[in-house]
Amino acid sequence: MTDTKPTLERRLSATSAAMFGLSYMSPMVVIATLGAIAVKTGGAVALAYVIATAAMLLTAASYGYMAARNPKAGSAYTYASGVFGPMAGFAVGWVLLLDYFFIPMVICLLTATGLSTLAPGVPFWIWVVAVAALSTLVNTLGIRLTDRINLAIMAVQLLMVLALIYLCIRFALGTPQIGTLVSTRPFFNEDTTLPLVMAGAAVACYSFLGFDAISTLSEETVDPRRNIPRAIMLATLLGGAIFLVAAYLMMLVHPSLDYASIDTAAYEIVGQIGGETFKTVFTVIVTIAFFAAGLCAHASASRLLYVMGRDAILPPIGFGYIHPSFKTPVVNIVLVGVVMLGAARFDIATSTSFINFGAFTAFFAVNLCVVASVMRSGDQPRNVLAMLLGLAGAVFCGSLFFSLDGLAVELGLGWLAVGCLYLLFRTRVLTRPLPRMVVDV
Repeated sequence: MTDTKPTLERRLSATSAAMFGLSYMSPMVVIATLGAIAVKTGGAVALAYVIATAAMLLTAASYGYMAARNPKAGSAYTYASGVFGPMAGFAVGWVLLLDYFFIPMVICLLTATGLSTLAPGVPFWIWVVAVAALSTLVNTLGIRLTDRINLAIMAVQLLMVLALIYLCIRFALGTPQIGTLVSTRPFFNEDTTLPLVMAGAAVACYSFLGFDAISTLSEETVDPRRNIPRAIMLATLLGGAIFLVAAYLMMLVHPSLDYASIDTAAYEIVGQIGGETFKTVFTVIVTIAFFAAGLCAHASASRLLYVMGRDAILPPIGFGYIHPSFKTPVVNIVLVGVVMLGAARFDIATSTSFINFGAFTAFFAVNLCVVASVMRSGDQPRNVLAMLLGLAGAVFCGSLFFSLDGLAVELGLGWLAVGCLYLLFRTRVLTRPLPRMVVDV
C-alpha cells in the first residue's frame, strides 16, 4: 500500500466557478460605491460603469487566455512565473497577497458593519470575530460546502436585484417629475467631463474585483482549459450588466447628488423607492451578500498561499499542506481567518488602499503575460487579436495604477520592499534559484 499525497479535487462546473466569482464581486457591491462614483462623475455613474466594464472585459479575456493554457491554481502569480520567470512570479504573487489578504478583511469589516447596524447593542469586535470564525469553519469543511452556500446566497441576491430594479421602474414611471425610463443624465450631463468620468470609472472597477479569483479554482474545476475562461467572461459580463442597470436606474430615480452621506447614498435611494421595511430587508441581504463574498475571498487567499507553498516559494511545511479528509489547505485558511480579525482595528480607507495597489498590478501583469506569450507562440490571427486585447488591457490598467493616491503607492511599495527582503533571505542573496513553474505558452 502506497501513500498518496492529498491534492485538490475537481468538483466545480463552469457555472459554479462563475457563480463563485460573481459572489466574490457580489452583485450588491454597487451600493457600496454608488455615492462616491456619483460625486466624482457629476452624476454620470452609468457611463463610468460602461467604461469600467469594457476595461475589465479586456482583462478578463487575458485571464481566460492564460487560464486555458495553464490549468493550475494560482492566478496572476502562476502566469507571471511561467512567462517571465520565478522572480517576476514571486513579485506579482507577493503584491497579490495584499489583494487576497485585505479583501477578506475589508469584506469582514463591511459584514460586521451591517450586523452592527442591525444590532447596535453588540460590540463591533464580537461581530468581527464571529464573521471571521464562521468563514474559517465553512472554508475548512471544503469547497463543496462553500459552493452550495454561494449558490443559495447568489439566488437571493439576484432576487433582491430584480426587486430593486422593479421598484426603481415603478417609482420612475409613477413620479411626474420623471415619468420615463429613458434619460441621458446617468451617462452624461452638463456637470461632468471626460476626466471626471474616467476617475469614476477607476472607482467603478473596484466592483469587479473577484472575477480573477476564478482562475485560482483551476485545480478544482472540471475541464479547466475550457471551463475557466468561460466562467471568467460569464462572471464579468453578468457583473457588469448588474452594476450598469442598477446604477442607471438608481441615478434615474435620484439624479440629485444631495446625500446625507456619500457612503449611505444607495441606502437612501432604496428607502426612497421602497420604504423603510424594504430598506431593512435590503440591508440584511447586502450583509449576507458581503459575507458570501468574504467566503470566496477567504478561499482564494488560502489557495494562493497553497500554490506558493507547493512550489516552495513559501515554506512548503504548512503553506503547502492539504488536509487529508477535507481536501483543503487548512493552515492557510486559518491564517487568513486570523488576518480578518484586523477588521476590528483597520478602517476601510487604509485597507482598500492596499487592495488597489495589488489588484491593478496583477491585472497589468496578466495583460503583459498575454502579449509576451503570443509573441513567443507565433502570429496566428487569433493569437494576434489576443495580443492586441492584452495590450489594450495593459494600457488601461496602467492608467488606473497611476491614478492611485499617494498612500496606496506608499503602502504598496513598502510591502514590496518587505517581499524583496524575504526573497533575498529565501535565495541566500540570489545565490539559490527559485523553482520555475512550467506554463504552456
